[in-house]
Amino acid sequence: MGSSRYTAIISSVSNAFCDSLLDYSVNRFNYHKVLFLTALTAALVQFLVGMGLGIAIPLASVGAVVLHSVLILAGYIFFVKSLKYIPLALIGLIEASSLFLTFMIDAAMGYVELTFYFVLMLSLFVFSIFLFTENSLNKGKDSVKSIKTIGFVYIILSVLLYLAGPYLVKLATFQGANEIGINLGYYLLAVPYFAYRSFKFGKENKASSGTKSGRWCNIYVLCLLIGCFEAVYYIFETISFNNDAPTVVIVISQMRAFLLFLLSVVLKTDKFTLKKLIAVLLGSVSVTGIYFS
Repeated sequence: MGSSRYTAIISSVSNAFCDSLLDYSVNRFNYHKVLFLTALTAALVQFLVGMGLGIAIPLASVGAVVLHSVLILAGYIFFVKSLKYIPLALIGLIEASSLFLTFMIDAAMGYVELTFYFVLMLSLFVFSIFLFTENSLNKGKDSVKSIKTIGFVYIILSVLLYLAGPYLVKLATFQGANEIGINLGYYLLAVPYFAYRSFKFGKENKASSGTKSGRWCNIYVLCLLIGCFEAVYYIFETISFNNDAPTVVIVISQMRAFLLFLLSVVLKTDKFTLKKLIAVLLGSVSVTGIYFS
């Protein structure tokens, strides 16, 4: 329990910083270029780590690694698209639905038991989503972004695609692949795809070429930070999925919702309100309740 959940905590914190900086960047720069540079940075970091720890993708695991790569890339693309239409803290709460979907899959497979307590926590979670959404739709006064329905479609698709990730990681590992190999399999697909999109839309006038002065106005500094956080996030999440039940790992990962809200306010991609704070706290309570059930 200790080591696997320790890695899940590291993954969750890294993911929160990664998503917050990504949200900040894609709304200020050419997001095709941002995705290419961050994916390239993360791939290089993981390759360097793999040079020390080893990279394993035996032939038997290629099918699972490829399928994992395709689904995770598609999920990531939809996640980034949703950032244009929904506040990040709300996205974090919606993503937490993967906890309950995973729990139901585990329950159907006999790994966990469905109880009244779980249904109570699920109800609390749904209420937190409703409270946050209702507040954000309040004439746009409390949200920096103009919420659109398509944003909800994108994030729901992302959640569904990501759902298979933990089980494909376990399958690929059983077939001989290691964490670095599985992640590099993803980047072998993601980096060329984002490079193509970046070059195709290279002249798109997003907001700036990234040459303004100041640390937080430089696209290259931001992409370097995002890529490093992404690499840490993927490495430790993959390790966690191999060493613990998917439900437990996702419970811990969804504790990032409160941190996401604070980071969103700091980076000025969302606005603070009492209702939003209560909604995020209730969402955090619900996933914490699952953890201790």
